[in-house]
Parts: sequence; structure tokens; C-alpha cells
Amino acid sequence: MVWRETVLMDERLRFVVECLSGEETMTQLCAGFEISRKTGYKWLGRYREFGPEGLQDRPRAPLEHGRATAAALVERIVFEKEVHPLWGPKKIMARLRRSEPGCVWPSVSTAGEILKRHGLVGGRRKRWRAVGNGPWPQPAEPNAVWTADHKGWFRTRDGWRCEPLTVMDAWSRYLLGLEATGSTADEEAWPVFERLFAQHGLPDRIRSDNGSPFASSGVTGLTPLSVRFIKLGIALERIRPGKPQQNGRHERFHLTMLPMANAPQADRAAQARAFEAFRRSYNEERPHEALGMDTPSQHYRSSNRPMPKSVPEPDYPAEAAVRGVRQNGAVKWQGTEIYISATLVGEPIAIEETENGEWAIRFYAHPLGFIDKKHMKLVRRSAAPTAPLGAAANAT
Repeated sequence: MVWRETVLMDERLRFVVECLSGEETMTQLCAGFEISRKTGYKWLGRYREFGPEGLQDRPRAPLEHGRATAAALVERIVFEKEVHPLWGPKKIMARLRRSEPGCVWPSVSTAGEILKRHGLVGGRRKRWRAVGNGPWPQPAEPNAVWTADHKGWFRTRDGWRCEPLTVMDAWSRYLLGLEATGSTADEEAWPVFERLFAQHGLPDRIRSDNGSPFASSGVTGLTPLSVRFIKLGIALERIRPGKPQQNGRHERFHLTMLPMANAPQADRAAQARAFEAFRRSYNEERPHEALGMDTPSQHYRSSNRPMPKSVPEPDYPAEAAVRGVRQNGAVKWQGTEIYISATLVGEPIAIEETENGEWAIRFYAHPLGFIDKKHMKLVRRSAAPTAPLGAAANAT
């Protein structure tokens, strides 16, 4: 399309002014001025480089040397940046090379210069880096560890409070779930995990912080959600309070999705659709540097541990003293009641003697603590507990 029949310099200058105001997208502006996006980016780039003088027509003699990037490739790079405004030149070029491997694409540095000339690259910000990844072994395959957290809340445009629940496979960085939940309550979180377990199978471990719905401040630290995990044979990994770097990969992902909280949708349903679109793009389109610029979907596979149809009973050794947790959250032991947890009411726990004569309590495979014989109460231990005699015998 051509510019409308007015003074060309005035028309081009008006276009640039409206473009820099940021009130409309490049696509909307170009449609209004009846020009292509390629022409729009050309005049914006000239204005940024040369000021108003750059809007004048140039001689038609070729200005580029033989190694200049072809205009069609430049347009593809600019278009990809417009579609994925949060991606840098590395991810953009990885995406284009993967989609068209037969094309001779320019280098990442050249792509960066192209985006800079078109005014599509801001100043570099200091990168957030995780320090370590906690006291646990690094996952060696998919589903060894899932990480989970609630992102900071925000309100949709109709005022609904959104508490995004995010679940990720630590090894492949595959975003399993990004849910628009309305609270951090167990009754909202469990249906999400139940669906993910049915779809992908069970992980070996789940890593989380110590907040709701994953942990509580009680002696056992259990919540209804964590009890469900334990009964399914999923080990709990909880980061230390004030140590978000122990779940560093997940924290880094939350920075990636931060712009979504700054652009809330109209309501809960619209927010859920936006989250799902983001999840698919993150898994299937966005290259990940830690994966050699592959996408998470290229590395993730479902677990070989399917969600069971019924919850298995605990396999306690014969020498363990099994007690049912009473309605008051306690068990009877040596003539007195020892409080365990209101969350475990009706559940069987095992009391086992350790090699040094202590009494350890566990629920399924999850250690709850030790009996303080002096005060006859359940206590935690910061150090690694001594193995119960039954567990030691089984290990040998």
C-alpha cells in the first residue's frame, strides 16, 4: 500500500509520533495509515537513527553491501519479535532455525542489531541467577522432581483475586500446570494435582516452600494436600524458610511469567485461557538456554508411575507399633496421649525403635519426628534421624 496523498514528510512524521506514543500497536497503526508493517518499521528505524531528516526520501541507488541481511529475513525476525515481545535474539533465532532449518539465517548478534535498529530492544537488565538448588540431588530424568508454588496474587479487571498455581518438571523445565486458582487452599490445589497425576503419572518427589497449601506450622508440617502426596508414595522436599534459591529454577520461571500479572485479563475464565496459551507457548515454542535452545516439550515424557485407582495401604514392618490417630489428633502410647496432627485424624502411623533406643514416628514413608520421653510429646529433629531398627533390618 502507498501513503495517502498528503505531504509525505508530514504524514511520516505523524506516523512516527503516534507510534512512539505507544497507544496503538504497530499493526493497528500501519492499518490506519494504509501501509505495510515493513514500511512502518522502516520509517521508525530511520527516525530513531537519523531524526526527522531520516524521513526524507533517499536516492534509489543501493546502500547495502552484498552481505547485508535480506529484507525478507529482516521482516521475519522483526515479526517474530512482535509476536514474542519478551524473547531476545537468541530465542528468536533458535525458533526460526528450528521452524525453517534449510534457510540461511543471520547470526544472533546480527539479529540483535536488526532488532535494535527497529527500536525493539531495550537496555539489558541484570539477570537473576539462582544460587544452588537446595540440599537435594539434581534430578537426572523427567518426573524425578516436580516443583510447585503459588505466584504472587493479582486481580483480574473485574476484581477477581487470582492466585496462580504453577507446577513444573525440574529436569525438563516442562510447565505441567499454570492454573488460575482463587486461593492457596487445599480444595483448589488438589483438583489441579489430581488432574496432572492422571495425565502425566506420579513424580518421585515434589519440592515446595513451607506455605499453604503445601505445609503448615505444626510439628509435622502436614496439610491435607501433603498427606495426599505421601499416601501416593511421593516424597516431600521443602525448602528452608527464606531460601527461595533452593527452588531456584521455579523462582526464575516466575520472573518469566511476571508480565502476565501486569496485564490481567477481563475475568477468571479469560485469565485461564491466557494461562493455557502461555503454557503451550512456553513448552512448545520458547527455546530454553539450559536445554541447548530446545523446548521443554522436546525433553519431557510422562511418568512410568500411573495414578493408582485406589490409595495403597501403608506397608509398616511387623515390629512397628501401629496406632490410629484419634479425633483429637493424638495417639495412645505407654499410658498417655501424644499429640500428632489434626490433619492425620483416622490415619495409621507407625512408632519404631531406633538403634540408639529412641522412638521414631512415621506416616507411610514420611518421618514425622521423635517422641520426647521426658515431656511425652512429638518433636522434630534438625539432624538426620537414626534409622529405625526395622528399616535397618530391611536395608540389609
